Amino acid sequence: MIGEIPVSRLELREVDDDARILAERVSCSPLTALLLRMRGFSGDDPREARAQLDPGLDDSMAGIDLGPFSAPAADLWKSLRGIERVVVYGDYDADGACATALAMELALASFRQVRYFIPQRHREGYGVHEKVVRTIAQNGCDLLITVDCGTRDNDALGVAREAGIPVIVFDHHLPGETLPEGAFVVNPHAGGSGEAQTLCATGVLWAWARREGIAPPEWVDPRMELVAIATLADHVPLGMLNRAIYSRGIGTLRRSERRGLRALIAGTGHRLEEVDEELLTMKVIPCLNAAGRLGVADIAVETLLGGPDLEGKARELVDLNRKRQSLAAEILEEIHPKMEEGAPVVMGDYAWPVGVLSGVASRICSEAGVSVALASLSGDHVRGTLRVPQGVDALKVLEPLAPRLLSWGGHRSAAGFSVSLSEWSGVRDLIEENLLSSPPSPAAVQAIFYPPGMLTPDEVRSMNSLGPFGAGNPPPLFYAPSRGTVEIMPLGRDGKHVRVRAAGGEFLAFGGAARSDLIRSSLGWTFRPRMNNWKGQDRVDFIMDSITVSDRSGREGIDP
Repeated sequence: MIGEIPVSRLELREVDDDARILAERVSCSPLTALLLRMRGFSGDDPREARAQLDPGLDDSMAGIDLGPFSAPAADLWKSLRGIERVVVYGDYDADGACATALAMELALASFRQVRYFIPQRHREGYGVHEKVVRTIAQNGCDLLITVDCGTRDNDALGVAREAGIPVIVFDHHLPGETLPEGAFVVNPHAGGSGEAQTLCATGVLWAWARREGIAPPEWVDPRMELVAIATLADHVPLGMLNRAIYSRGIGTLRRSERRGLRALIAGTGHRLEEVDEELLTMKVIPCLNAAGRLGVADIAVETLLGGPDLEGKARELVDLNRKRQSLAAEILEEIHPKMEEGAPVVMGDYAWPVGVLSGVASRICSEAGVSVALASLSGDHVRGTLRVPQGVDALKVLEPLAPRLLSWGGHRSAAGFSVSLSEWSGVRDLIEENLLSSPPSPAAVQAIFYPPGMLTPDEVRSMNSLGPFGAGNPPPLFYAPSRGTVEIMPLGRDGKHVRVRAAGGEFLAFGGAARSDLIRSSLGWTFRPRMNNWKGQDRVDFIMDSITVSDRSGREGIDP
């Protein structure tokens, strides 16, 4: 879907003398140097700027601070080598599935019998649950490992403590006022510092195993493919550490011996060597997430771990993702007519599957720039998801409601909650009230004024050395003013997408058919270059990102 940017929020940049000087000092293109300057790097310290082009893993890992429990957890792990019964308790999203697979492999290298459990989103919901821990204790357990959960599950992990089960938590969620008593909580947000606090859960576990010598580097490093997937999947900030991990991990992934991953990538219609940031984000990760969203997260873990009928499991993941897309489209179609411009969206419905709502909420939040809380009503319980734009803290929105919620938690930009059906009406009104009193504060959008025709494959490859792009490391955004005739042609079979020929370039507008009139009348467009290989030849596609529109500022045009 094509978004809108008011002209007053758009700031244009051009390649200037400062960018050219920096380009000479760090040996990159002037356009890449401009991106470095836009990220705050100057020619005063070219070594720091040069490091951005090729972040080193060892340098990024040096002195990593995972928190005070990192070493004690390693001592416990090593002291328990050879024990019989170990349980890995995971989470149902892609980061949780990758972390569960990594924990299983790490535990199987140290312990005799290891099994895993992942709660179902629509039944138990997120987190460690007392009832499940009691069952684990009754069946016998010598060590409980939680991944991507556990930091705030004091009561449930208290059950494990009372049963005499040692617990190690590998997590990256923000802690509450106290940590689970007696648990070894390896979480950079619980006493750690620096870039370690940007790691996803899989990254925390992998970095811990590497730093504490749980397994040798030749065992740990090939599993960076799981960390690369989880890093993109969980939208963590892409600073030097995560970029270094991803860069090494994507290389490992392109040579992966995981038959399940190979089958999944083939199921999306691609070859292993074609895997890149976009393919993971748009094809592979949605399939892994779809399993948990529709209540069968085990399939994602089994696909990553290996086993029988991996081709069948991969096909099932692809089919589940298609089903998720169809359900999400139906919910979006239902919500859009009820939205009010600029107002937060707070809605719930009995017919909405809870696993699909986070993706729907994220899409509305991203496209409309408003806070979104969506809930699934089922039986006596309501489970919801909250997504907020820049300037709003999801946890602060929910925190005042904690006494009325059954559970809640997450991150500043995304959170989940559950509430009894009898409380839902009041909680819904309070969420809306809190969101209305916390309006978004969108930042200026920086775009580069640069002729599309000059964006060659070599130029784009140079810029991509600053990737992967995402949270904390936005992709390069360019601006093309509307000049002359604007031609709009249909693209694809379903009529939803269009090709726009204007401003000296040809742009692909996905979901743009519904906005054709606005595209024609706009002041210009922001776009992103994308590498494409067609019949062995590299070319650059220009993907329309947003339409520039006039606003109350009175500006009717924009100049660099």
